[in-house]
Amino acid sequence: MTPGATAAVPLGRTLLAFALLGAGVVNLGLVRGVLPAPQGWLALLAGAAELVAALGVLRGVGPRRLPADALARAAVAALTAGSVAGVLVAFAPGGHFGAAAAAVTALQLAAAAAVGVLTRPRRVVPDGAPTDRGRVRARRPTAALAVLFAGAVAVSTVTSAGLTDTEAGARAVPHSEHHLPDLPGLEGHHHGP
Repeated sequence: MTPGATAAVPLGRTLLAFALLGAGVVNLGLVRGVLPAPQGWLALLAGAAELVAALGVLRGVGPRRLPADALARAAVAALTAGSVAGVLVAFAPGGHFGAAAAAVTALQLAAAAAVGVLTRPRRVVPDGAPTDRGRVRARRPTAALAVLFAGAVAVSTVTSAGLTDTEAGARAVPHSEHHLPDLPGLEGHHHGP
C-alpha cells in the first residue's frame, strides 16, 4: 500500500457498522425521554457501546485477548440479549414501547445476524483451500456501491422511523418551517410555505 492510501473496509463489516450505528443513535435518542426508568439506562449504555463498536468494526479493531470466534459469539449474545432486554424494559412500568424500541430491536438483531454471517467457519474444499463462504464480497465496485446504498437506505429508514418516536423527534421542526436567517442579499429567498 502506498503512503497515504487507506485500506478498503470489507463490505460486510461496513453493513454491520451501519446497523450498529443506527441502533446506537436511536438508543441515545431514547435516553432523554425515558432516563429515570431502566429503559433509559439500558438505552444509554447500549447506545454508547454500539457507537464505539461501530467505530471499532470500521477500523477493524477489537479486544486482542479474545479469539475471534469467542468474540463473535459474545457479540451475537450481547446484541440478542440487548434486544430482548430492551423489549422487556420497554413494557415495564416507566418504559415505552413504540417505533424507537422496535427500531432498536430490529437493528440489533440485524447486527447480530451480520456478525453470525461474517464469522461463520469457512469450509475447506477438497484441494485444501478455504472458501470465502460467510464473507460478503463484491467483485465489482458498482455492485459494492449498490449493496452499500441499499444497506444505507434500509438502516437510515429504520433509524429515522425510530428517531421520530423519541423526544427529540417529537420536538423536531418540520422541514417546511426551516428557513435561512435574514442575511443581506438573501431577501428574495424563501424556503417553505
